[in-house]
Amino acid sequence: MSLINQFISEQGKILFRRVNRLTLKQQRLITIAIKQARILSLLPFLNNKKQFEKSELAARTTALRTINK
Repeated sequence: MSLINQFISEQGKILFRRVNRLTLKQQRLITIAIKQARILSLLPFLNNKKQFEKSELAARTTALRTINK
């Protein structure tokens, strides 16, 4: 999995061919491998770290609002 993670951004998106410095054929193979890993639940479709942080922040603000009332 560490090999596949080299070709995925922090947000979970597949990096461009120019960024990876791959040939077209290699990029297609990497894309297929990443998509298969996502289908098999080895990789998430999206990296929800930012979404989790936002929901955590919203929960904290809501808690603070109820305490201050």
